[in-house]
Amino acid sequence: MDVLAIGSLLGISILVWLAAFVPLVAASGQQAGAVNADIVSKRYSSGFFPVVGGYVEYEVRLKNTGIEAVENQSLWVSLTSENNKTHSYGRYSITLIEPDGSKTLRLGPFKMEEEGRHRLLVGMDGVTFHSQPDSFTVYRQDDLQAALIAIPLITAGAGIVGFTLYRKSKRKIV
Repeated sequence: MDVLAIGSLLGISILVWLAAFVPLVAASGQQAGAVNADIVSKRYSSGFFPVVGGYVEYEVRLKNTGIEAVENQSLWVSLTSENNKTHSYGRYSITLIEPDGSKTLRLGPFKMEEEGRHRLLVGMDGVTFHSQPDSFTVYRQDDLQAALIAIPLITAGAGIVGFTLYRKSKRKIV
C-alpha cells in the first residue's frame, strides 16, 4: 500500500469516527431526564404572615429541560422546621412531561406546627432535578398581633413628637 492510500484510509476513518461521536458530545449538554422546578406562588392561610397552626400552599411549575419525556415519576416534597416539630412530607405523581413541556402542581397544604425558620425541599428521583429551596419564618399569633399594633402606635408617637418640635421651633423664629 502506498502512503497516499494509507492517508486517505486514515482520513476516512477519522471522518467516520467524528460523524458517530460528535452528535453524542453535542447531546451530552442536555440530559435525558432533566427537570427544573420554580415556585410560582406561595399562600399562607393566615394572610400575609405565616403563623403557628396555619397552613402554607405552593404552586410549582415543573419544566422538562431534557431531551426525553419524563414519565411515571414521583415528586417528593418536605416542609421542615428548625426544631423538627413541623415535618410534613408528600409525594405527587408525575405521569408525563414532554421535552420542553411543563406542568404546574399545587403542593400542600402543609401545617406549620412551631415558630421559627421553616424550609421547603422538593426533589424527583430518577432524573436530574434543579430547584431552589424556599425558607420563611413562622410567627406566633400573639407576637404578630402585638407587633402589628405597636408599629402604628410608635409611628404615630414619633409623628406627634416631631410635629410638636416643629411647632416649637416655628414659634421661636417669629
